Amino acid sequence: MNQRLEEIPFSGIVALRDRLLKMPQPLRLESGEPSFDTPDHIKEAMNRALRDNQTHYAPSTGILPLREAILRKVIRENGIDYLTGPDQVVVTNGGMHAIYVALQTILNPGEEVIIPQPVWTATAWMIRLAGGELRPVRLQPSLNFRWDLEELEAAVSSATRAILLNTPHNPTGGVLTKEDLEGILDIAARHRLYVIADEAYEHIIYDHEHVSIAGLAADRDRELRDRIITCFTFSKSYAMTGWRLGYLVCSDPEFHKQVKKMVLYTINGVSTPTQWGGLAALEGSQECVAAMRDSYRERRDMLFEGVNRSEYLRCERPPDGAFYLWADITESWQGTPSELAEHLVDEYALGSVPADAFLDDRPALRFSYACDTEMIQQAIDSLSGKRAAV
Repeated sequence: MNQRLEEIPFSGIVALRDRLLKMPQPLRLESGEPSFDTPDHIKEAMNRALRDNQTHYAPSTGILPLREAILRKVIRENGIDYLTGPDQVVVTNGGMHAIYVALQTILNPGEEVIIPQPVWTATAWMIRLAGGELRPVRLQPSLNFRWDLEELEAAVSSATRAILLNTPHNPTGGVLTKEDLEGILDIAARHRLYVIADEAYEHIIYDHEHVSIAGLAADRDRELRDRIITCFTFSKSYAMTGWRLGYLVCSDPEFHKQVKKMVLYTINGVSTPTQWGGLAALEGSQECVAAMRDSYRERRDMLFEGVNRSEYLRCERPPDGAFYLWADITESWQGTPSELAEHLVDEYALGSVPADAFLDDRPALRFSYACDTEMIQQAIDSLSGKRAAV
């Protein structure tokens, strides 16, 4: 067996999810799965593609109309206006695949990647699968779950190859500021590092504007710009999790020469009719994106207040982005975070994820408010003792 796979565990989130799915009416606050269905105009575009027999092989990097639409989008919304054409866009099998092929393309065995702590654990294991080593740097609650940039730079070693950032952040909901990102660009320039930006939650942000680090690099030198790889997904913005559609952009021709091999030899291209659905998502009305974000804001506020009425949990401030709430466990709970998560499953069929599932040793749980409003209300009632145990 592959030794690297032997050393990598299955997701702790999946283990909890498997338990919950055996229960009759679970409260699915462990899962980052939007409760919304994919908007109709996107589904119709895929149906139309099927009727038009768009069912044959597509170019492994994606159909040209979609790559052209992505290029227009990242210029317009993300400020990445120095890309020279759709050849600098690669369509992937979800945002996770985009991160995977980027890591496989740039990493050599033993090279380090600086990651946020806590981290979406799949990212960490993808680094290990690529032969890389993890260099966690804590996000600071006092900074609204952002990095202290002095600590970040102090973590750079001679083996460091890249900084991986995720903003808005899973699992804390923290959002890096423009000033943070400018500082990260400075660090990357001084140490000649790659930056891999996971921007899966770019449209789920509440009190700030989303800023793409690649867009900020527009006025920097080309060498730095060419080392920024930005990964996106349709999953969260358009409630398209099951479609498995994402993309990455980078201005470096040599990177694209190599990453195209990774895509070719992992998936040989994304489902053709799926890509036509993605094109409709980008070119159709964006009212659905705003409506979902507004609903997430309401659910965030409900859950934030509800968690702070519970016996065992506290949250200092509502998250700035994504659809996750990171709740500290109070001293009233005498066990571990995993034991509290198990207790909530046993007593209320209520899902959450303990901090150690995100490689963090702090006493905390992550709750997702991507589920529907009624489910969140039932979870709040459970946490406050108003709902009977199952």
